[in-house]
Amino acid sequence: MTIILHTLIVALMASLSGAEESKLSAELLHAMRSDAEVRVDIMVQLTSPSEAVQASRDHADAADMSRTERVSCVAESLQSFAAHAQQPVKDLLAQRSGLFSGSEFLWISNSVAVKGAHRELVLALARLDAVKKIDEEQVFPVQ
Repeated sequence: MTIILHTLIVALMASLSGAEESKLSAELLHAMRSDAEVRVDIMVQLTSPSEAVQASRDHADAADMSRTERVSCVAESLQSFAAHAQQPVKDLLAQRSGLFSGSEFLWISNSVAVKGAHRELVLALARLDAVKKIDEEQVFPVQ
């Protein structure tokens, strides 16, 4: 049984291309390689919204908006950009709902927090073009 599990792990990890594997942090790769059934809390980082922010700032400056209007314009631009960029991840999570326990979509950073993600889901996420990086979630306690 252990040999079969190990063989399955090796086969799954080998199915990743170099580009896909480079999206996974070293800590995440180690966790996935050490336990076939591991479930991890991850942060999925998508395309940077910096261009969308700059475009909305340029628009706000050209339209001679107040500070409040400019802030609203940037927020709306980020939300719209994230909604479009995050759609492939939303679709994948909808198709594989049994492979994670929860998710939260973060428009301000264009990232997705996924709780209890199974290895199969992590590998599928790494294959998406929209995904730039996947890390284990880091929690910093505030005292």
